[in-house]
Amino acid sequence: MTRIARFLRALRRAPRDLLRRQDGSAQVEFVIMVPLLFSVFFMGVEAGVLQMRQVMLDRALDLTIRDLRLGRLGSEPQHDEVRRAVCDHSFLIPNCNDNLALELTGINLAGWAPPQADIECVDRELDIMPVNTFTQAGDVRPTLVRACLIVDLIFPTSRLGLRLSTDSQGGFRMIAASFYINEPGA
Repeated sequence: MTRIARFLRALRRAPRDLLRRQDGSAQVEFVIMVPLLFSVFFMGVEAGVLQMRQVMLDRALDLTIRDLRLGRLGSEPQHDEVRRAVCDHSFLIPNCNDNLALELTGINLAGWAPPQADIECVDRELDIMPVNTFTQAGDVRPTLVRACLIVDLIFPTSRLGLRLSTDSQGGFRMIAASFYINEPGA
């Protein structure tokens, strides 16, 4: 038999022999399953971090509202003072002073109308951010405080990160709200 004939016979048998081999079958399953497992892991980490940041924002806002009620922030606190107090009470929130917007609005009980549904957040593409409504009521009435924080996702390309609503820079909006009764002179 010539070398060419042996080569042609081996060439015809090669695909059949490759299909019968089973030594790489575990690698195929591994290659298919590992990306799925990693995506579930990344989604769990992302969801856990976002939940911790939301809890920290709620806690910081509640502590700041307590300081407002007790008069620890002065008689006429300004937007920046209240925002600094919220950021001082929080941790796990990076760049809090730059990414937090507050809205403090007195509620008139006689002609009560619900506040607008959407709160304006910090626009990180602008250099200057106008102050949201920040007026304390002069008389005794409930005051609504809403905070909107923009946080960056850790894994923006994970399946969870792709499903969340983000701004053009990949920031996710977190909103916290609280009420307190403004009691002047208390």
